Amino acid sequence: MKVSLGRPVKVNNFLTTLNITLIANRNLKKMEARAGAAIKKISTASSYKAAIDAYEKEMKLV
Repeated sequence: MKVSLGRPVKVNNFLTTLNITLIANRNLKKMEARAGAAIKKISTASSYKAAIDAYEKEMKLV
């Protein structure tokens, strides 16, 4: 899964609106990579928990 903050121009326009220092495109790409890894880790754990819960629920019915 690819996670994106949006185009760099869009992000920097948003930061300008908030009167925050702009972020270089290279740094945005690094942030996207870290965020993508974190989201993947959380979604994998969530899917695993859902599978275990579904299995346990099915076994209660048997």
